[in-house]
Amino acid sequence: MKDNEIFIKTCIPGLDDAIPGFPRGGLILVSGKPGSGKTIMGMTFIYRGALEAGEPGIYISVYESRERFLQLAKRLGMDFEKLEEKGLFKHIWMPVTMEAGAATAIDMILEQIEKMGAKRLIIDSITALKQQFKDPLETRILLQTLLSKIVENLKCTTILIKEGDPLTGPLDFEEYVADAVIHLERGYFEGRPLRRLEILKLRGADIIFPRLVCTIHEGLTVISPVKIPRLEKPAWQAAPETWLPPDPPGAYTTGIPDLDREIGGYPRGSTVLFEIDPRLTPWEYNVIIAPAIASFVLKGRHDLTIPSGGISPDLVKEMNSYYGISEQLFLERFHIFYEKGALIKKERNIIEVDLRNVEDTSRQIIEFGIEIVEKTGNPVIANIGVDRIVRTAGEEGLKQLAIAQDIIREYHSLMFWLVKPIMPWIVERLAPISDMHLKITREHGCLLLYGIKPRTPLYAIQLKPGKTSPIPDLIPVT
Repeated sequence: MKDNEIFIKTCIPGLDDAIPGFPRGGLILVSGKPGSGKTIMGMTFIYRGALEAGEPGIYISVYESRERFLQLAKRLGMDFEKLEEKGLFKHIWMPVTMEAGAATAIDMILEQIEKMGAKRLIIDSITALKQQFKDPLETRILLQTLLSKIVENLKCTTILIKEGDPLTGPLDFEEYVADAVIHLERGYFEGRPLRRLEILKLRGADIIFPRLVCTIHEGLTVISPVKIPRLEKPAWQAAPETWLPPDPPGAYTTGIPDLDREIGGYPRGSTVLFEIDPRLTPWEYNVIIAPAIASFVLKGRHDLTIPSGGISPDLVKEMNSYYGISEQLFLERFHIFYEKGALIKKERNIIEVDLRNVEDTSRQIIEFGIEIVEKTGNPVIANIGVDRIVRTAGEEGLKQLAIAQDIIREYHSLMFWLVKPIMPWIVERLAPISDMHLKITREHGCLLLYGIKPRTPLYAIQLKPGKTSPIPDLIPVT
């Protein structure tokens, strides 16, 4: 039997990339503490299911009236009233039906499901519903009826929302019979709010990533582990104007429109400290850094690079080719400073230096950059792998970076400091004198970015495969 016969698409953005879907006509238990996003997950399941799969849905709320439900949904960009007009949605406020007891409530729910042919049902929440019944037996009767008549006979996939932590202490009836158990939690990551979704149980499926980052920005969205897309054709064959952002006033573009909106670009004459999680590959952290460098160069300017450890000139060329830098442009406008005697392919844009004699090397690079600025009339961008300098020159290398910073400011250029935590004190020394401090990290396979200076929210980095440069979207983790 094929997956699409066993499972239905959840239509929750990102979740169907991590699981095959929910069991068709199954019972799904969604748990979490107040504020973890349970109601919003239920809303998204119903709303997206109606829009994308054409499946009618019913939302049964124990506490929230229809008016309050619609108000919350509209703030998240979900217009359920339009779905009502099309016969794809109905909200039932449970207290209205509870006065006559469980039997009346069951009959009304069944009648509405059959009347509209509902394929998705939310009960929010089973915890509150239990409190409405004086006799616990009535709750069990309701659940058993739901299972036998709604879930099994009518093939209506049902989400039960439950308050608190799942599968802890004495287990309830619904936890035993559920086809899937999902837990939502809202915690903190390095001082910033972070939401997580954990798949504790999913019958008939192997789950590779059971813990995922999620956000309630415009409804619940699951952030899948990032994959670096392969381009269908070299980016330099595409017109740069199809993706190249303009420079913001008084600044240089980050190459990422979402980041430009958040921080206003990189101020002219500034130094930007990038703190990089050691678990990241160069391809991963360069989705934030490379767009800015390529954008800078494509506007007729030059790049001066001392690569981070483990980064060869060929890798610098390959990564920038994703963003419109042809081989000819790379040789003309990228100037790579590399240790003498290194076993690398010698190109005309590779300049050998002795990083152990850091003072002479610093002077050589500064004079080279000033010459380019005066010759072209354009600023330069200096892209410095600090770990390579410190490994060869020690603390003296940091002093030379501070000197270079003054020159960058004077000539209205731009400098990036790429710092990997091989020595924690490096960040402590450089952070106070940097103009900006951004951190690129990862959690549950999700690439994350946030600003320390200036302080920003946590953003999830998402890439979409396509024919042109892989410019990331930054999704607020709210």
